Amino acid sequence: MLRNILLLTIFISGIAFRVEATTLPLKVYLIHSYLPGLWSEQAYKGITQGLKFHNILNYEIKQYDYNYVLQRKEKNIHLTRIKNEIKNFSPNLIIVFDDEAAEDFIPSLNALNIPIVASGINKEIENQSWFLKEGDPKRNFTAILERYPFEGPLKLLKKIRPSISRISILTTQNDSSDIITSQILAKFKEHGNKYSNIKLDEVIQSKEWEVWKKAIKSKKGNNEAFWILVPWDVYQNGKEVSIKDIGTFYQKESKIPEIGIVNASQLLGMLLCFSVNSEDLAFEAISAAITATNEGKKLRDIPFKKVKSVRVVINKERADQLKYTIPNEMLDFAKLEKKIPLEYLR
Repeated sequence: MLRNILLLTIFISGIAFRVEATTLPLKVYLIHSYLPGLWSEQAYKGITQGLKFHNILNYEIKQYDYNYVLQRKEKNIHLTRIKNEIKNFSPNLIIVFDDEAAEDFIPSLNALNIPIVASGINKEIENQSWFLKEGDPKRNFTAILERYPFEGPLKLLKKIRPSISRISILTTQNDSSDIITSQILAKFKEHGNKYSNIKLDEVIQSKEWEVWKKAIKSKKGNNEAFWILVPWDVYQNGKEVSIKDIGTFYQKESKIPEIGIVNASQLLGMLLCFSVNSEDLAFEAISAAITATNEGKKLRDIPFKKVKSVRVVINKERADQLKYTIPNEMLDFAKLEKKIPLEYLR
């Protein structure tokens, strides 16, 4: 076990790297798809927690923030910078966060023969340009897939508000939104367009703030609800509307309950938040590499895995505003964020 040794030789993806607890640090090179913010801060925390959990206390983490929204046209320039940093930093492991950076960089980074774990992957893995089958000798990576629960949120919504019979999806229009929306729509189709006696009403997908405002104000029925997926990348007059401004408008104008899927849902004041947290995605990414080592496996032989947990919050203030009663057995979720297995409430 890692706790009982000072010198660790790790064989992953066909190469060996050494971690000396007293001298040489374990070096992790972290690539993000977005500008620095809450998502990247929590990911960094997850990596450090994972390292400490496995008793690796001597480490270095170098982070590269790739803002794909503005910089994707120059991705080759960023790839060159990343390769130069990797050459100078000499990492033992590369962690790539989210679909965009994975899509743009893993095909080239895989050739460096450095172990890679991709995390926060929403897109179906077989549709990725960098996909290679398990055990492929050319594959130097594995991945943690970001997947959102379907059954649990609808069951809990129904439990809190039994009159709910229709739900509409409200989300922006970008790659992540497209992928998550298609996954939820596929689930609805699988269940005959209805689950827990809640039927899919309509999908409102737009980058335009005016469309969002109109949608928010138009839903007023006591049997209606929103499923809000990606609440950023929304614009007015060419300028992105802040989460704070969206939340202020939403809390004032929305008359129906809602389910959110990201941490920002809490800032928006939504009733229910079932979010996948980058801290958990990062913890599982670093743990996948270390666990592979402990089991004597290479990352190419480690199956792609769905994230194991989801974080749940019930917004009591929003429930009070809507005059809803939270079931006694769920009151703990109204006090603080709870991390639960994905299977919970299914």
